[in-house]
Amino acid sequence: MTTFDSGDAGVGSATASREATNRDAASHRESPTESAGDRTGADGRDVRDDFRRLEAIVESDDAAIVVKDAEGRYLFANRAAAEFVGRAESEMLGATDEELFGPEAARDLRERERAVLETEERRTDEERLPVADGERVFETTCSPYYGPDGDLAGTFSVCRDVTERHERERQLRRQRDALATFDRINRVVCGVVVDLIGEATREELERTVCDRIVDSELYRTAWIADLDPCADEVRVLVGAGLDERTPDLVGDFDASENAENPVVRAFRTGEPAVIGNVADDSSSGRNRRGILDRESGSAVAVPVRYGDATYGVLVVESDRAMAFGERESDAFATLGEVVGFAINAVKHRRLALSDAVVELEFRVAGRESVSVDLSERLGCHLRLEGTTAGTDGTLVFYQSLRGADPAAVREYAADCDAIERMRVVSDRGNEHLLEFVAAERSFVVTLSEYGARTTEAVTENGESRVVAELPAAADVREVVEGVRNAYSGVELLAKRECEREVRTASEFRRAVDERLTDAQRRALRASYLAGYYDWPRESTAEDVAESLGISSPTLHQHLRKAQAGLLEAFFDDAGEGST
Repeated sequence: MTTFDSGDAGVGSATASREATNRDAASHRESPTESAGDRTGADGRDVRDDFRRLEAIVESDDAAIVVKDAEGRYLFANRAAAEFVGRAESEMLGATDEELFGPEAARDLRERERAVLETEERRTDEERLPVADGERVFETTCSPYYGPDGDLAGTFSVCRDVTERHERERQLRRQRDALATFDRINRVVCGVVVDLIGEATREELERTVCDRIVDSELYRTAWIADLDPCADEVRVLVGAGLDERTPDLVGDFDASENAENPVVRAFRTGEPAVIGNVADDSSSGRNRRGILDRESGSAVAVPVRYGDATYGVLVVESDRAMAFGERESDAFATLGEVVGFAINAVKHRRLALSDAVVELEFRVAGRESVSVDLSERLGCHLRLEGTTAGTDGTLVFYQSLRGADPAAVREYAADCDAIERMRVVSDRGNEHLLEFVAAERSFVVTLSEYGARTTEAVTENGESRVVAELPAAADVREVVEGVRNAYSGVELLAKRECEREVRTASEFRRAVDERLTDAQRRALRASYLAGYYDWPRESTAEDVAESLGISSPTLHQHLRKAQAGLLEAFFDDAGEGST
């Protein structure tokens, strides 16, 4: 069994104090055995046997068990205590906490021991101590210790190493805090998505996003910026929580192609950029303290994009360092995509409601375009008839082909990574209608992502001529620069302002009526009124044919032609024939 006595500089010399303490510790240690002689207990048992059992229990326990006198000098400690401290018993005997652990830890230990001595009540605390293998956390139960005469003599402590448990609990707290924060972020994102529904303009939409983020009180500022590729500068569009200096500070960002600024990097790469601690970040140069006007803080910059079109960068700032982990960054990246989708919807809504449009005519060359490459390889003529979305998210193109064998096109498609599959829809003599399912994006799709509607796309001799419409108030330069960045061989040939022909409902019905013969009109109306188009059907084709006095095949022929005329009028009027 290890015994400890302590000397104190304020109580005589260190040697004398240690010797006195050693004698005291020895008297306490030996009294149950040697002083007792062959004394027996009331039941006739030798007390020394009980002591040996107690000694074995104390020495086998992995908890540190110590006894100190009223001055804080060690009188007793078991083997586990000596191993934790990492000193020889001779060095430990009579030591103080200050000698073992330093003045700061000793001060806290001594305060707790004094409280036990004053109240004579047991207490349990957690304490962090610098021991032999580094700093460890102990759960210590300290009780009053009474000498052989029954007087209060010091303290008795049992110290268990709970470092691993403490670390697990801390990790759990961190995870709970992170999940709580992430849940709040998700609620903010969901709230923003709800607020976006019905916003009339892009500026209102972007302002709603920034206001909602700052109103959550999770973040200090939120702003959306745009990159002007012509002037290589960043400009703030809208924001919340900003001061009047911010636009000028952001305008001073290095916006060149290889700039490391996170806002510019997010815009050019299409990936989120995180500043974990603005105080340690140098990528924003002298601007970082002006924008994040704190000694510490963090930020995330996420692109606002839809497909190939990047409309800007959403920047969210926090006063807390390391506020944007992987999950938070992913959540804001998703928000950037949602905002991009909403901006695209606003652009298309404006186009659908606009009477005045801007017509842009492009020349597209280079083998980045499948149509251009195909026409150059096979010497053929292609004309886009229309596009539609597949149920699995793919895009289906319908193009008329002249001047090439469809078998050669099928062979080309089989080797082209940009085409998922291709089939011949119809043979019209010297012209074929082809269906392509695209595996990659195209020039027409990129135009659509910037809010433009393609009205014509003709390709021959290794180049395409593409005509697209935009609302009169649209940012033409944004569209032109966007498609130029996506496709290298793009040239703007013309820009024209046009008035779109507006067709009333009565004019639409008249256009449909002009496409139908009397027999087709009768067959279509009778089928509709008889419930042929209901589900489940109230009348079969045979029922309708019998009521009209014609054969079932004749009815089907009339209906197919009538439906074709109706669909032609509808899609021409909706402007969806070439998008």
